[in-house]
Amino acid sequence: LARRELRGGIAGFRIFLLCLILGVGAIAAVGSVRAAIETGLQREGRALLGGDAELRLTYRFASEAERAWLTRESAIWGEVVDFRSMAVTPGGERALTQVKAVDASWPLVGAPQLEPAMPMAEVLAGRDGLPGGAMDPILIDRLGLRPGDHFRLGTQDFVLMAAVLREPDSVGGGFGLGPRTLVPTDALREAGLLGAGSLFDTSYRL
Repeated sequence: LARRELRGGIAGFRIFLLCLILGVGAIAAVGSVRAAIETGLQREGRALLGGDAELRLTYRFASEAERAWLTRESAIWGEVVDFRSMAVTPGGERALTQVKAVDASWPLVGAPQLEPAMPMAEVLAGRDGLPGGAMDPILIDRLGLRPGDHFRLGTQDFVLMAAVLREPDSVGGGFGLGPRTLVPTDALREAGLLGAGSLFDTSYRL
C-alpha cells in the first residue's frame, strides 16, 4: 500500500505528515504544561494553600479535642470561615458577598495586598468601637462605599478599612458567588450568621 501511494510522490502523505506533526506537538505541549504546573506547585504550593496542610469542616467549627490536636501537631494554625451573606449599607444598598472570616494569624503564608496599604491586624481591629473589614473594589463601587464608611453583615456593623486587591490564598478558597469581604471571625459570634442551620465551611490551615 505504501509503495502504491508513493507512486504519485510524497504529496499523498501531506495529511498524514500534518497529523503526525500535530500529534507530536500536542504531546510535547502537554508534557511541558504538566512539568510547569508541577514545578509551580512545588515552589508556590504553600502560598496557594495558605499553609503546609489544610483541614476542612462543613457547617461546624472544630471541637476542643480537634483544636488540641491542631495545637499539638503544628507550629501554628489558623481558622478561616467561608460563607455567603448580604452586605448592607446604612443607605439601604445591598449586595451579595462571599465572606471570609479570619483570625489574627491569617495569612500564615504570604500577605494580602490592600489599598490603602496597612497591616491586616489594623484592618481587623477597626475603629470607633466597630470591627473592621476589607472588600473587593467591585463590591465597594457597587455599594458606593469609601474607607471609613459602615456596612452590616447580619446584625453586626463593620467599618470599611481598605480594599482587597489580592489574597495570598485565593486559589485554595473554592468557588465564590460574590465579591470578597474580609472580616474578623470573633465579630461574627453575635451576628446570627454562623448558628445552627447556617451554610458555611471552616478551614484550618497548619
